[in-house]
Amino acid sequence: MRKLTPVLLLVFSACTFGAGKGDPDKGNEVFDEQCSQCHNAYSTDRKAGPALKWLFSKNKLESNGKPVTDANVLDKIDTGGKGMPAFKDTLSADDKASVIAYLKTL
Repeated sequence: MRKLTPVLLLVFSACTFGAGKGDPDKGNEVFDEQCSQCHNAYSTDRKAGPALKWLFSKNKLESNGKPVTDANVLDKIDTGGKGMPAFKDTLSADDKASVIAYLKTL
């Protein structure tokens, strides 16, 4: 059993961490369906919400001043605020991870 434990930990870790990466192509689709009405992806022009082009090259989120990290962007997607609806129960974890992966390509 002792020899098997490291192998099981490695498999578990790969499954756990691999699930959160997201697919940018899927994220683009979700963004187009759920986010593009209020956010620009290919322009710095503001719509109802801030433009998200180059989001991950910025220091802080415009909406709350927090650093631009995966965790803070996910929290913003989950909780919304300042006119943005919360997507915590609307989007799956995979969809949210994919949107974040997509935003990193902008």
